[in-house]
Amino acid sequence: MLDYIFFDANLSAKFKDHLTKMGIEFEAEIDKGFGSVQGEIVSITDDTSDDVLEELQVLYDNLQDELEKLLEQTDDALLMNAAGMQTQLKDGTMCTLRVSPNVVTRILTVLDFDELQEFVDNITRSVEDPDSGHFCHNK
Repeated sequence: MLDYIFFDANLSAKFKDHLTKMGIEFEAEIDKGFGSVQGEIVSITDDTSDDVLEELQVLYDNLQDELEKLLEQTDDALLMNAAGMQTQLKDGTMCTLRVSPNVVTRILTVLDFDELQEFVDNITRSVEDPDSGHFCHNK
C-alpha cells in the first residue's frame, strides 16, 4: 500500500474525492501516532500505474502547499510540519517519518524546510546504501 498523510480534513477530502473520480479504491484511517497532531492516512494499492502516481504526487504536493498556507495562519505551523516529513526510498515508495516536533522546530530555526527535506533524504540514502569507508574521500 502507498500512504498519503493529511493533517486537515478538508484537504484529505479533496484528495479522496479525486481518487473517487479517478476510480481508484482507497482505505482511510485516523492515526493518532503523530504526537499531539492527529493525522488521516489515505492508502492506495502499490500496483497503481506510474502515470497515475505522478498525477497523485502533484496533487498531494499542491495540497501540502495549501496546508502550509493554512498553518502560517496559526501558531502551530512548525509543529504540524514536523509530523509530515516524507522521504522516497530506493524502490520508489514514500515513507512518512515521525519526528519529534520539538527537534524539528529547533532545526527549522536554522534551516528552511527544503534544506531539512534534503537532509532527511540524504539520511535515507545513507541508511539504504551505507558507506563504511573513510569519511574524507570523493565519491
